[in-house]
Amino acid sequence: MKREPVRILVVDDDRQNGEFLQEQLATEECKVIWHSDPRQALQQVRRGMFQVGILDLKMPHMSGVELFHKLREKDKEIGLIILTGYPSVDSALVTLKTGAYDYLKKPYRIADLKSIVNRLLEDKGVFLETEQVMNLRIGERIKEFRIKRNWTIAKLATQTNLSKSLISQIENAKNSASLFSLAKIARSLNVRLTDLVQDL
Repeated sequence: MKREPVRILVVDDDRQNGEFLQEQLATEECKVIWHSDPRQALQQVRRGMFQVGILDLKMPHMSGVELFHKLREKDKEIGLIILTGYPSVDSALVTLKTGAYDYLKKPYRIADLKSIVNRLLEDKGVFLETEQVMNLRIGERIKEFRIKRNWTIAKLATQTNLSKSLISQIENAKNSASLFSLAKIARSLNVRLTDLVQDL
């Protein structure tokens, strides 16, 4: 029996960012609902309806902090991720840290947000074993091993004879790495190939 898709709520009055997140996070296994008006989002939420909520902190009609607490009242189980482009709200973030799963400052990398969403879902016992998720995890591991060696992408490219562009795309999950490329990367980083792909 096919599992019900994960439902992600995005609340951001910035149309460009809202539509971008809808496009980037939606998959066969994830349905993304975007609202520009926090009041409309609040009306739609029922207990258990959404697994993930991604909220912008600074919005008209209702602040992100107020929306955060109202969502918590409606559904204590929803995992909330906060987005903010305003350093002045650091004090608000302190109050949210205990209840929010994580937060990102704008501008953010979509790969970082996807990683947070996937971690949140895994903590809830939901595993999205899609090619995209596997690519994301492989990219994160390569970057982690590269940074441990204090190597730049350019250095790794030189060591592997792969292009900087390809390595960057693999690290950011924009390209599926071939087994041949992964083997070259693992050898150059002095790790086993299984270190890059284990637990996938």
